[in-house]
Amino acid sequence: MIEFYKMELRVKNKSLMVAIEWLAVISNLAFTLLYIQQNEAAFVFGIFGPLFIAILSWKRKLFADVGLQVVYVLLTLWGMMYLGAEWKIKPISNFQHLGGIISCMSLGTLIGLVLKKKSTAVLPVADSLITAFSIWATALMMMGCHENWLYFMVIDLACIFLFWNRNLKLIAGLYLVYLILAIEGYFQWGWIAN
Repeated sequence: MIEFYKMELRVKNKSLMVAIEWLAVISNLAFTLLYIQQNEAAFVFGIFGPLFIAILSWKRKLFADVGLQVVYVLLTLWGMMYLGAEWKIKPISNFQHLGGIISCMSLGTLIGLVLKKKSTAVLPVADSLITAFSIWATALMMMGCHENWLYFMVIDLACIFLFWNRNLKLIAGLYLVYLILAIEGYFQWGWIAN
């Protein structure tokens, strides 16, 4: 009898995780599509989508990604205040890009090695590098920097592998769509900048 209840609980838990995964996909797609269109409603979805992914990542032991999702929420709130209704594209220098890349490589590798040694995290270095670069790209995005889309193209490719590997196929599919949207965003924002 106890085994029956345990099995029923596992089925309900799995159904809940599938529902959360769908909510994550819908919310994050809505954010990206609305952001590309420079619609302020994007920010509402930019808060809920990462919260749903944080729950899924915690269950799959992608601990660095949980932290990333919390940072996404905070960056979305900052972007909502920073961009406001202006949505002006703001370039940054090559030197700033180089500094961002070096910082991300260093910090991502360091956090990944610590997680590898001190936790049960899966793929900790890859997860941490994705996290570091995602924070940088999102900060650029919230500042209206056109090159954020280039970073996201690389990040999305890495995330497809990461989430597919952790059997989150729907989220991996979401990152495939993100890759396509990043390409669209790059060219659409390039047109706006010119």
